[in-house]
Amino acid sequence: MFALDIGCGENPGPALRLAGQGYIVAAVENNPHVLREYRRRLLDGGGRDDASRITPIIADARFLPFKDSSFDLIISYYAFDWISILGDAEDLELVSREIKRSLKEGCTLIAHEYWDQGRVSREKLLRSAGLAVEVVEDDEIILIARKVGEVGDRMELSRGRKENELIHIYRR
Repeated sequence: MFALDIGCGENPGPALRLAGQGYIVAAVENNPHVLREYRRRLLDGGGRDDASRITPIIADARFLPFKDSSFDLIISYYAFDWISILGDAEDLELVSREIKRSLKEGCTLIAHEYWDQGRVSREKLLRSAGLAVEVVEDDEIILIARKVGEVGDRMELSRGRKENELIHIYRR
């Protein structure tokens, strides 16, 4: 199983949790200084075996360097918030299209957000990119989107507990 962490920042925690669940993870960040800190934290994490399943990559989320339908799961911790602050509407559209292109049919995007202001527009944006969207509001806003095709497998979503949301938020 392959996962993508878009806008990983300096925090390898989400990727480590996914690696611990058996995923091979590509962690994408467009800032080389931030990615350098990510790598340091990944290595300083006690030399866990899970770290060997994670590949940090300098890349722009608007132009992902992966083949179509490469990932079983894509996660985004606040990347949409930062893209909307630092970029513009066209950047968000490009990222949404790249997510759809990179995600395998029937698979999931989990996007965490800080602010509710942009949630509705991002939900609409993900839908216009061809993803089915469910919004989970807890202590933070979580958008769950699934790439659906003509037939498409059904996916059952479960809320899970906050501290384990990446592990329990979805199941097929």
